[in-house]
Amino acid sequence: MVLEYDFDIVVNEELEDDAGSERLDMSVARARFRHVKTADALRATSPKIRQIFQEAGFDLDSTDSKLSQGYYSSRDVDQRKRILHALFANIREMGIEGEYCGEFDFHRFLDNVKTAKPRNDQRPKVENWTPNPRYKSPATPERRTLPGRIGVALGLAVILFAVLRYLAEKGATP
Repeated sequence: MVLEYDFDIVVNEELEDDAGSERLDMSVARARFRHVKTADALRATSPKIRQIFQEAGFDLDSTDSKLSQGYYSSRDVDQRKRILHALFANIREMGIEGEYCGEFDFHRFLDNVKTAKPRNDQRPKVENWTPNPRYKSPATPERRTLPGRIGVALGLAVILFAVLRYLAEKGATP
């Protein structure tokens, strides 16, 4: 199974609301993987690897994101850099050699981090857009007219009459 290692920066609301919190001086922005299976794979790693990711600013939950694979929000660039620098510093300090990684593949994660690109959050605005009246699509299909219905009924009657006559000629009667 190939995991997708895209992650988004989310703001933790409960830390943001608590004005007297000692953790408020730390950034409340956290990184969450977009896909549940990737978050599950990280939760299944050894406690040391989970600690490395959590101390760097990753959550073990996933987020529901609409961004395409390989892209991240351009407004998250600074927070993303901060979290990734902390992650790499934790890896250098604590080391991951010999730790159980399970399905979580560090090489694929690093490749994804290197190749991910910021996506512009602005959507093109189309002002005063109106549909083209030449290509009007009806909301309901047109109903058959009365002569059309009569024609269909007569056609079915002729076919039924022909089938009955054929059966009568062969000696089978209904």
